[in-house]
Amino acid sequence: MPWIRHATLLLVMTLGLACDRQRYREVEVSLAPPSPPADVGTAPGPSRALRFSVAAVESPRDTYSDYSRLFLRMGQLLGVPVEFVQRRTYREVNDLLASGALDAALVCTGGYLDLRKRVSGAVEVLAVPVVQGEQTYRSLVLVAAASPYRDVADLAGKRFAYTDELSFSGRAWARRLVADRGFEPDRFFGSTIYTRSHDRSVAAVVQGLVDGAAVHSVVYARLVEADPGLARQVRVIHQSPPFGAMPVVASPRLPEATRARLRQILLDLDDDAEGRSALQAIGIDRFAEAKPGLYDSAALVVEGSR
Repeated sequence: MPWIRHATLLLVMTLGLACDRQRYREVEVSLAPPSPPADVGTAPGPSRALRFSVAAVESPRDTYSDYSRLFLRMGQLLGVPVEFVQRRTYREVNDLLASGALDAALVCTGGYLDLRKRVSGAVEVLAVPVVQGEQTYRSLVLVAAASPYRDVADLAGKRFAYTDELSFSGRAWARRLVADRGFEPDRFFGSTIYTRSHDRSVAAVVQGLVDGAAVHSVVYARLVEADPGLARQVRVIHQSPPFGAMPVVASPRLPEATRARLRQILLDLDDDAEGRSALQAIGIDRFAEAKPGLYDSAALVVEGSR
């Protein structure tokens, strides 16, 4: 993604980000033809469109663009349209999953832990993305490259950007860092804002809207890959241990046979030429079954950062 793609978003952030009043368009789009191609087999799929969401770790426009091709292929393999449903916050996606209004979603780690805690059996983990051979990612704390800050403690009284109230890498881990240094997270920063996506948090640091931000390592790596000059504008002052990557979950209200079919399609996508290409376009090697205890360490952090 060229960095210039965010220029318009940065103007909006400058005018109103601190008040968090930006509203996003809600999107529900069919991304598959009414019938599957001849080569996808005859395994039965759901009898209606599958409603799928992706947590807004990146800005909604970029999320829609990046994932459309993947959902198109998934719809072809399922034999029904996939409706790409976007919402503004992680909690809105969670509420739809808990109520059964969504069939499945790629949720953030913090969002998954929230669902697991507040609604027992609300979702089932189907698969986890593997990126560069790992089912994990890290939380990064960024500051402007020219700033004097070298540690999170240096940000006391400064302006800081969180991503979302439920974000693990974009909020929970940063609060844990502050607490571990003997400070009260709610009083440590001079002011905080919620950007609603990790790319916007990076942009907020670059534009000087905030002094620091907590972001998802994979999103940051993608931004730097697209614009290597970005690495000269910001500096990483902290990197967390690895934590379980954001999982694909399904509502238990989705029929068991459909959940099993969807899980198998996800796990086999890298063996399908078009599926593999769509995965590569969003920086995912493949999907795999979650390793036992993958989210245990993140759960402990969330409990201690509330």
